[in-house]
Amino acid sequence: MTFEIEVAGRARRVTVEPAGGTDQAGGRFRVVLDDVTCVVDARRTDLGWSIVYEGDRRSLDVAVTQETRGDMLVQFPHVDVRVGVDGRRFRGDPLDGSRSANESHVAAPMPGRVVRVLVKPGDDIAARQGLVIIEAMKMENELVAPRAGRISEVLVSEGQSVEAGRLLVRLE
Repeated sequence: MTFEIEVAGRARRVTVEPAGGTDQAGGRFRVVLDDVTCVVDARRTDLGWSIVYEGDRRSLDVAVTQETRGDMLVQFPHVDVRVGVDGRRFRGDPLDGSRSANESHVAAPMPGRVVRVLVKPGDDIAARQGLVIIEAMKMENELVAPRAGRISEVLVSEGQSVEAGRLLVRLE
């Protein structure tokens, strides 16, 4: 899963991927921040994660608070960081001529499993209304409507696995 984050006004790219056995409680992960790679053992806590770096066995606790549109507030011991999935994945591709000018869609920002579908075709929705909840890395992320409109098509069902970029819902 790749995130674009901003720290002290500077955009950074973070990739987190399994690097061994993982389960609901955590596991071993490879983390790439810009071009720096480290391997960590991460375990869930009541507030977020307890992380141990593989190389020197340093440890830290990180609190994670889910915010809107899949964004998160990640609180390290000495700094708070707002983390969000690149918002461009929520907007339609202007070069895609297969849709009308009034149609848009919501795509999966990361690989995961559909936990709940909150809408059905024909539903009138408001901007930022929840559409689909996806579980990724044992965290639930509510994907919201980029604008008000009507649901023209729901392309996933509960329990279905999806890859990053998978089209979930079409709006008219």
